Amino acid sequence: MKKLQTFEAESIDEVIRLILQLEKESEENLFYFRGAKKEYDIPLAPSIYRSDKLKREHEYFREMQRFNDNEFTIDKTAFDKLSRMQHYSTPTRLLDISEDVMSALYFALEKSDNDTPAVIYVFEIDKQKIRYYDSDTVSVLANLAKTPLDNEHNPDKSKRKIAQDALEYLNQRDEYNKSKINSKKYLLHDIKEEKPYFEDLIDPEHIFSIQCVKPKFTNQRIHNQKGAFLLFGLNKNDIYKPIPLVEDDILVSSIQYPHPIVNITKIILNNAKLEHLEKLGIAKPFIYPDLEKVSEYLDRNQ
Repeated sequence: MKKLQTFEAESIDEVIRLILQLEKESEENLFYFRGAKKEYDIPLAPSIYRSDKLKREHEYFREMQRFNDNEFTIDKTAFDKLSRMQHYSTPTRLLDISEDVMSALYFALEKSDNDTPAVIYVFEIDKQKIRYYDSDTVSVLANLAKTPLDNEHNPDKSKRKIAQDALEYLNQRDEYNKSKINSKKYLLHDIKEEKPYFEDLIDPEHIFSIQCVKPKFTNQRIHNQKGAFLLFGLNKNDIYKPIPLVEDDILVSSIQYPHPIVNITKIILNNAKLEHLEKLGIAKPFIYPDLEKVSEYLDRNQ
């Protein structure tokens, strides 16, 4: 069992010092960072699992594209679309992380106050387990977003049935793929919309996994933030809840739920303010380069 390391910092330079002192289990592993304005009731969980939004995930996916189809013209896959939705605050099964600690600090300090200290999470991630945007495993998990949680009209076309069937064949990949399972057929149909060449091969274990994914930098916001994502599959014990990354400050074993995270360090930031970052040149126009956000910044700082 690996317990989360927790530190407190009183300034930005102390955060940097603490991170520089962290030792990796392997030099090949990479550090990724996440800044949060506060600790949620369910820490390190995608926004789709907050406030009972999961029931509408398939609607969010389609409605966002229905109203903003021109924004998605260059997005070829479900993951590409989820990535764009995430950066415009749509609830998704993605959790933002960044290769850049300064971006994470900005998100931690943005709109934070003294009553709710900001939090920086440092993830040590196994480099060999990081996937790219075009990974087949990523396609499997991302396309779960298109499927209703429950479906009284067609129960086989639901996340619940996908989870039930995958759990039944959890350690029997070959048998799972040989069997004529309707829930798998519907999932494959969605995957083949983006990858017609996709073979009818799914590892049921992947459905209950968390993947670290490097996205395409298809918009300037993702590029500037050096964004990446943790993509969550289904919780095999309770599909209404996210896969738990941490329980009682203990990192959940990758044997229980496959994931690429080696260690997590939490840094509670007590006194730093957003103005301190701005002195270092980390300001809204560089994090949010959209015209509207730049205009807001310029208006506030004229």
